[in-house]
Amino acid sequence: NGIMIDKWEPVGVGANYQLNTHTMPLAAHKDYLNFVTGLDNRCKEQITHHEGMTVWSGYTMADIGQGQGFFSNTAGPTIDALISELTKTKVPISGIHTGVSKAQSPADYGTTMHALSSRGYLQPNPANTNPSAVWQSLFGSFVQPKDDRELRISILDATKEDVATLKSKLGAADLVRLDAHLDSIAALQNKLSTAAPVCELPPDPNEDNSESLNNEKLTLINSLQAELIAYAFQCDITRVATLLFIEGAAEPSLTEIPGNNDSWHQYSHNTGSWGDGGPFENGQIFMMSRLADFIGTLKAATEIDGNLLDSTILMASSDCSDGSVHAISRHPILLAGHGRGYLKYPGIHHQPAPLAANYSYGEWPGPSSGNTSDVLLAILQRFDPTATFIGEQNSAGSGTPLSAILG
Repeated sequence: NGIMIDKWEPVGVGANYQLNTHTMPLAAHKDYLNFVTGLDNRCKEQITHHEGMTVWSGYTMADIGQGQGFFSNTAGPTIDALISELTKTKVPISGIHTGVSKAQSPADYGTTMHALSSRGYLQPNPANTNPSAVWQSLFGSFVQPKDDRELRISILDATKEDVATLKSKLGAADLVRLDAHLDSIAALQNKLSTAAPVCELPPDPNEDNSESLNNEKLTLINSLQAELIAYAFQCDITRVATLLFIEGAAEPSLTEIPGNNDSWHQYSHNTGSWGDGGPFENGQIFMMSRLADFIGTLKAATEIDGNLLDSTILMASSDCSDGSVHAISRHPILLAGHGRGYLKYPGIHHQPAPLAANYSYGEWPGPSSGNTSDVLLAILQRFDPTATFIGEQNSAGSGTPLSAILG
């Protein structure tokens, strides 16, 4: 349901930007963050919240108005589905799709608003909001991988012995290069010997998220889903995951948020609730705190070299910018992690132009330029360097990756 733009977009641009009021919960992870603001979502149709979901795919929704209520279907694959196709032969599960709130919009129909992820037209990946069910799908038939550290270390030892025999036959320059190579092998061997032998099988969280919509345990469910995603990544069960915190236009009272005793969707349209300490502002800070929990879970998960966040590219966004008018100009995008140096680290704030000084809540914000799909193509090329386009031609898609955020 959008953001409060003037309190979410960072202050300043480039590497020296400062977090704003609503993103302060992310402060502990600032080096890992790349903010992208001020871009246009180029969806060519508008029917309330649906157009904002183009930020995940680069496709304008299809079948508009062919069903009851506000109706559309996602027209093409989302970024996660494209990456799943590229990585599916390397892992047991191509992707997992989780959620936090069970609430759905009572007025929106079709696939666009009811699924964050889609394999393509009429192929949604619904979010599973039951952590125990997610655990079962990931680990119910999981076989603990064999600890092969000794084998890997012995292979490295053999390699070291083979190349060492070359020393008597090499010149001075080649000896320097060979010694550097041997040093790198020794460093790798040390990492293997000290690393955890295998991934750990997590216990079933025994949580089914069965509370009523107005009494959901959002913080707990978010944390459990984040932990399951982290375990799945560490065990290399999958390399792609989505988490839908709450669907756009959903109507529950999010009672964990101070002052929220009415529809979350209605708060997004009532700018009178957007004041300091009001229910909508409290909700913004609450959701950024839950995102910080998710990022922190990845950061706390160790790998042979660094942590899981070092190996991850996490994209976070919403279905609009100013939710009161369903605006998709200055569409907010936050990237966390850097994919092993692919994205800038420490991160930056990329913004074509600052928010207009006369912007008021309840207006389409400006100025806005560029294309949110440029971010999608930049991410896709980390997994497929040959990719030259994402999304639909001559509209919301992109053939120009956002180079400003690349490491």
